[in-house]
Amino acid sequence: MIYDSLKNLHRYTGLTANLDTAIQYVQEKLPVLNTLPEGKHPIEGDRVIIQVMSYETKDLSAAKFEAHRKYIDIQFILEGKEACYACHLEGLKPEEPFNEEKDVGFFKGEGGAFLPLPEGVFAIFFPWDAHKPSCDWEGKHRVRKVVVKVRA
Repeated sequence: MIYDSLKNLHRYTGLTANLDTAIQYVQEKLPVLNTLPEGKHPIEGDRVIIQVMSYETKDLSAAKFEAHRKYIDIQFILEGKEACYACHLEGLKPEEPFNEEKDVGFFKGEGGAFLPLPEGVFAIFFPWDAHKPSCDWEGKHRVRKVVVKVRA
């Protein structure tokens, strides 16, 4: 997992070609990403996909750890703020069978590092990272968020 300011996103190139493509796209388009409509926007076929979404944050007790096998997530907030919790996938127990089609598995477990996600901050979650996104932070908030799906 990587957690940093969006102004430092360029520091994380060189890990994979697909991640480099995603980082370059976000850096170039960040000023206009808020104008994208909600939904999925392929950048490089199924290798790099931008998802724009809006929702109200939820109580931590309603959140589940999730993880992906095929994709790395880059997550950041365009408007609002939320909390996310992250931990290593090892030690968590599957809550249901992994959904290969949607590339998501949900897991049970306690703890996780608290990651505040205000505007201007990003988190990158790799296939070995579990994360609980969309949680309340200092109350409920309406959030507009980007998740960049990067083929691992």
